[in-house]
Amino acid sequence: MERAKARYTILGLSDGMFLGLGLSLGVSFLHSYQITFASIIISGISGSLSNLFSVYNAETFIAMQQLHEYREALFEREYSPKKLTEEKRKKVVSYSEISFVSTLIGSVIVLLPYSFMFLIGIKNFSYAGLYSLLSAMIVLFFIGFAQKAKLNTRVKRGIKNAGIGFGVSVIAFIIGYIVSTAV
Repeated sequence: MERAKARYTILGLSDGMFLGLGLSLGVSFLHSYQITFASIIISGISGSLSNLFSVYNAETFIAMQQLHEYREALFEREYSPKKLTEEKRKKVVSYSEISFVSTLIGSVIVLLPYSFMFLIGIKNFSYAGLYSLLSAMIVLFFIGFAQKAKLNTRVKRGIKNAGIGFGVSVIAFIIGYIVSTAV
């Protein structure tokens, strides 16, 4: 996979899971499945749209800088702005779409345990939250593990990645819990 595509896939998955975990873990202890579902779906869609437009804007900015540099480097020889611009536009759109879809997938990963617990009739939101957290930690571990390196380094990176995700989730939970109890 091209580096930029991998970067935006990982960015989106992480964003989607962190957004969903922060909301769901903080909210689910005091409210219903419906509020938890709604908060994860809303955060997933808004986060996906945010990533779509943020990546598009950032990549467009970089692409325009690169085109300017190409023009200067080639001293106007063999410079075809239409061809270069079209190639850059396709990449920018592709990266934006990847970020959008992977953020939605990250949100769905967090939502699935809540959906399963709801469907089987378990009303304890704590279990759903813990399964959601566990699902996210497993995905984050594999994101770190998938990096090219020796096996022991890959395991360490996987554990580190999951640990960072856990830390972010704990902070998000505390914020969500404080907000939930204040409202």
